[in-house]
Amino acid sequence: MLFSVQDLHVSYGSIRAVHGVSFEVDEGEIVTLIGANGAGKSTILNTIAGLQRPDQGEIIYRGANLARMDAHNVVKQGVALVPEGRRIFGNLTVYENLRLAGFQVSRDDLEARIKLVYSYFPRLEERRDQLGDTLSGGEQQMLAVGRALVTGGRLMLLDEPSMGLAPILVQHIFEILAEINRQGTTILLVEQNAHMALKLANRGYVLETGSVMLSGPSKELAESPEVQRAYLGG
Repeated sequence: MLFSVQDLHVSYGSIRAVHGVSFEVDEGEIVTLIGANGAGKSTILNTIAGLQRPDQGEIIYRGANLARMDAHNVVKQGVALVPEGRRIFGNLTVYENLRLAGFQVSRDDLEARIKLVYSYFPRLEERRDQLGDTLSGGEQQMLAVGRALVTGGRLMLLDEPSMGLAPILVQHIFEILAEINRQGTTILLVEQNAHMALKLANRGYVLETGSVMLSGPSKELAESPEVQRAYLGG
C-alpha cells in the first residue's frame, strides 16, 4: 500500500467536517472520492496536503505520517496538490508558475520536468510567456496540473479538475490524467462529476456529511442504485 488515511477527524472551529474517515490507495491506482457539496472531500485533500490540521487520525504515505507536517514538507515527501479553483499566480507567466513550483528542484531536473509538462500540454509551451490571468479556464487547469508534475510528486491530489470547464475540455483533461497515471503517478481524485470520476478511477469512496458511506471498485459503484440515484442522474 502506498498511502492510507486512518480514522481522520477534521473540524473548523465547532463544525465537524470529517468524522472518522479511513481509506487507502495502492501504488499506481486512481482512487476517487465522490459526494455532494459539503461532504468533506476538499477538507480531506487539504488536510493530506498540510493546509489543514486534523483533530485526530493518521495520514501515512510511504511509512511517514503526514498528519501534522507543514505543507512544504508534505511536498518534499512526494505529495502534490492541484487545488480547487486552480490558484495559479495570475501575475506570473506560465513558465514562471512552473519554475516556482520547482523551488526545491535542481536546475537541470527542473528544466527536464518543465519539458515533461509541455509534452503533456503543448498549449502551455505555446503560452509559456503569457500571464496566468490571461489564460482560458482550461489552460489554467492544465497549468495547475503542470505545477504538480514539476514537484516530482508520486502521489497527485486533484480537487475538482472539471470545475467550470466545457465538456470537451473536461474530456481532454481526464485523458491527460489517465496518461499521467500510466506513466507512474498515483492519483487521488475529488470530483463533482461522478460519472467522469468513476470512469477514470479504479476504485472509489462515497462520502456523505464527512463519513464514508460506500466504497468499492468504480464499476460496482457506478452500477449501485444508490450511487446512480444520488450522483449519476439515475
